[in-house]
Amino acid sequence: MTTGDDGSPGAPRMRYTRRRVLVLGGAFAAGVVGVVAGLRGLGGRAVDSVGGALSDQFGPFPVRSIEDVPDVPAEEWTITVDGLVDEPLEIDHATWSSLQRLDETVDFHCVEGWSVDDVRWGGIAPAVLLERAGVRPEGTWVVVHGYTGEYTSSVPIDLVRDSQTVLADTMEGAPLPAKHGGPIRLVVPDQLGYKSVKWVTRLEVTDASRPGYWESRGYPDEAPVMQS
Repeated sequence: MTTGDDGSPGAPRMRYTRRRVLVLGGAFAAGVVGVVAGLRGLGGRAVDSVGGALSDQFGPFPVRSIEDVPDVPAEEWTITVDGLVDEPLEIDHATWSSLQRLDETVDFHCVEGWSVDDVRWGGIAPAVLLERAGVRPEGTWVVVHGYTGEYTSSVPIDLVRDSQTVLADTMEGAPLPAKHGGPIRLVVPDQLGYKSVKWVTRLEVTDASRPGYWESRGYPDEAPVMQS
């Protein structure tokens, strides 16, 4: 069992790690520096998008966002599944609520070198949506789109189908806070956090990866967690 900073049971606990990305190369190292510089460079917009509180930036689960936090009720949220599929889908709240749920407790690892232990997520396995849509044989990647489309990231389809990957709508048993990606975010435990796209509105099946927001700024297409 983990405890929060105040000693309360069950809350996620952050810890700093040695660089778990030691062998990913110079471009990635530049990207690590770039994330901090990029967030600073966004100025007031970045602060506004996460509420502006220092506790959000440096608290037990730091907030990192490049898009403004959307103000859309969960009941109005939809997710599209399209691309290389037999039957494109639009999943509304009623359909979402009817799907089998997945609950898991996993560590969350950020590229900046911090981790949050034992985060309890709940939601729907994206594999369920892909199965419903019918992925074509040539579909090998999924481009995950955030709310505005400004933030995207490509994830190998095998990882999207992994038994631990979840489209989360709850955290620690409560509705997922908007600043952490609610109503729905992707969580890929085996990858660093920039692959766990917030505010997911679209899963686009493709036959190749496409540079996403951070990948176009030097981050690798795949970001496996390297244990220290």
